Amino acid sequence: MRVSMTWLAELVELPKGTTPAQVAERLTAVGLEVEAVEDLAAPLFGVVVARVAAVEPHPQADKLRVCTVEAGGEPLSVVCGAPNVAVGARVLLARVGTVLPGGKRIEAATIRGVHSQGMLCSAQELGLPFSTDGLLLVDDKQPPGTTAAAALDREDTVFTLGVTPNRPDALSHLGVARELAAALRVRLRAAPPTCPERAGPVDDLAQVTIEDVEGCPRYAARVVEGVLVGPSPTWLVMRLAACGVRSVNNVVDVTNLVMMERGIPLHAFDYDKIGREKNRAAIVVRSARAGERLATLDGKVRELVDTDLVIADPERAIALAGVMGGADTEVSAGTTRVLLECAHFLPARVRKTARRLALHSEASHRFERGSDPNGLPASLDRAAALIAELSFDATKGPERPGTGVHNISGGRVARGIVDVAPKKILPAVVALRPKRAAQLLGLPAKAVDEATISKLLLSIGLEVDGRDAEALRFRVPTFRPDLTREVDLIEELLRLLGTDSVPATLPARASEAEGLHDPRRHRVVQAVRSALEAAGFDEAVNLAFLSPSALDPFDGGDAAGRIAIKNPLGEEMSVLRKTLLPGLLMNAATNHRRQELDVRLFEVANVFLGRNPSGKAPVREKEGAAGGDAWAREVPRIAGIATGEGGGLGFDVARKPVDFYDARGAVEQILEGIGVPCAGAASPVSFTAADHRYPFLHPRARAEVWVARKGPEGVPSRSFVGVVGELHPDLVAAYQLKSRAVGFELDVETLARVAGERPRVKALPRFPAVRRDFALVLDDKVTAADLCARLNDNGAVRGLLESLEVFDVYRGPGIPAGKRSLALALTLRAPDRTLTDDEVTRATGVLLEDARAHFGAEVRS
Repeated sequence: MRVSMTWLAELVELPKGTTPAQVAERLTAVGLEVEAVEDLAAPLFGVVVARVAAVEPHPQADKLRVCTVEAGGEPLSVVCGAPNVAVGARVLLARVGTVLPGGKRIEAATIRGVHSQGMLCSAQELGLPFSTDGLLLVDDKQPPGTTAAAALDREDTVFTLGVTPNRPDALSHLGVARELAAALRVRLRAAPPTCPERAGPVDDLAQVTIEDVEGCPRYAARVVEGVLVGPSPTWLVMRLAACGVRSVNNVVDVTNLVMMERGIPLHAFDYDKIGREKNRAAIVVRSARAGERLATLDGKVRELVDTDLVIADPERAIALAGVMGGADTEVSAGTTRVLLECAHFLPARVRKTARRLALHSEASHRFERGSDPNGLPASLDRAAALIAELSFDATKGPERPGTGVHNISGGRVARGIVDVAPKKILPAVVALRPKRAAQLLGLPAKAVDEATISKLLLSIGLEVDGRDAEALRFRVPTFRPDLTREVDLIEELLRLLGTDSVPATLPARASEAEGLHDPRRHRVVQAVRSALEAAGFDEAVNLAFLSPSALDPFDGGDAAGRIAIKNPLGEEMSVLRKTLLPGLLMNAATNHRRQELDVRLFEVANVFLGRNPSGKAPVREKEGAAGGDAWAREVPRIAGIATGEGGGLGFDVARKPVDFYDARGAVEQILEGIGVPCAGAASPVSFTAADHRYPFLHPRARAEVWVARKGPEGVPSRSFVGVVGELHPDLVAAYQLKSRAVGFELDVETLARVAGERPRVKALPRFPAVRRDFALVLDDKVTAADLCARLNDNGAVRGLLESLEVFDVYRGPGIPAGKRSLALALTLRAPDRTLTDDEVTRATGVLLEDARAHFGAEVRS
């Protein structure tokens, strides 16, 4: 939305000396972000009004003339070839040194032997929004030396506002002026428009019937007779140009001007081209008939569908409601009577039609967001009065050009408005509790007392409707459809008070906010991030949407357990993710396509594991999902992926492809970072072989991560943390990765439950350790994890066994079929003494006997 500061100054009593920068700062502060500021006078710097004092033929060129011009100083000699240069004319002179909008610099020059001290300009050369045949001539009343910006009403600053879709009122100068007046605590100058009526009753000229009441709750019209269609005056052309609107003619320009001023689109029909009923122009607002065709103002013929809303006469559709008018009833040079329409259309209908036809207009942009249904009469009055006034101004000559018809009286507006509204649209009434406002805003009660609240909300158009106990009731004007709840009014108070007025304090932990922020979980996530970054991983952020095919390898095509997007951007983003790994795989694939093979990425985000059993679907469109009513079961996860080779470049560094143990190492680093020890006999962490439930992992290189812990009553239990392993070769091939890939995915909630106190320091051991290595022969069915867990849990050596590691697995000659040899390294240490040989022998004997008794293990000779 482009907004003119000159126009705003007419609507707001700006304090003396207010600068464009100050206006931009205040508008941004109240939520109307100023994205750009443009000085319209800057491109015309150095161009002034000049009076042509003399014109003589050029001595050496038939098409050139030598002009003597006066521009507020010594007369200047300028060579010009324009056909309309004449003595006494007021023209625009670009002085020597001026840089024109196209980048051309004006220099003193000798043109065929005659010295020229500047350049007389056309509209095109000055970059103005209209063209001229020859020089641009200005009003004879402009004294020489006046700047071109002042002569052309270009001394203005234009703000480009980023207006959010919920603020249709800010798509008008009046709406922006209202916000600016409230922000500056000054008066708004916006008197209701008046419209002198000098013709017969409008009911004798026009009638309106609304057949589709849902699509058009209100429709109003006025008739103006004696209209003279012609070019608009300079002030109107320039005002529209400042807003980015091209001038067409005085009638169309007035409708655009009122739309930019008041935010409600209007349309002008040639009254005499509308079909009649009982000798009156008959307007019918209805749904389009399937297959109906309409030639619109852009010269295209549109085929309509029954969801489109049209303005019609008894015979055919004459306009596409809220989007664009029809060519058959277009205002032209021969138009003498105009029917002005102003209506309120259902935003969804206009939006659907505009998108289907790819026909976005200034009118549809406003109707899609919701126009003011009760602002129609004022907009019609303003437009009708201007059309009548401009028709009079255009006929100062003796007669209408080319017709011989005198039109001295100007336009005449018919008495009354045809206003059809089957159901009256009343302002909403919203209650606001000052105590609640203070609580939500974090302000003292005296800062938002009843007097302050009333003053602030009245400044943006609300009215006090009364009070109920602790609450004030406010009538919300219909030009603010976004204000429907108490919290909306509280937000308005914050905008008007300014966020700087809110003290910087930590918010109280309200009961309804419980669970939204878990400090323990937050600390765990921060620790995990630090651990992974230290391990060389970079954090990725991906969208929560995936294609169904991307999920198939991870959930086996279980469509029932997926959450589908109701209105997806495309098939590739049509379901919510159930795992973070597909997104990381796509990131890795992108890196591999660019020859970056060594990839280490992780992501912390929510996954969506089907519907929430205790939740419910939103009943209405405006009803969101929150808290216990969440529709989907959201679970926070941490996932990582690694590809390429490990190790750095160097003659003494061995590089090898990443494998299962790289992923396991990353998981162990995470667990260590949150205070869960992974080394030593007392470690509660175990990695157990995973089964077919994880088809996306390699069947011989996948494991579940478990952490042993004590329950609330001291009962031992194990918590499933997640999975780790090498990604299946088929999956690697599907993503066209050029190397092996490993990954992991862990549950954040479980990590938060098992997290311990992170040790800050650990004393160095004072006494030596003793290591003993044994090779045990066991059945293939006995896993190394089960064996280590059993030995680590042996109470007889719990204070001495420091670590237990498997360093070799052997099958082959010397080992019976169905068995294998596991080589174990036992490290024993006492914290307060040096162990004796007898103590070491006794401890190792206890462990070996335990292994034999429970697993049938035999020491390999």
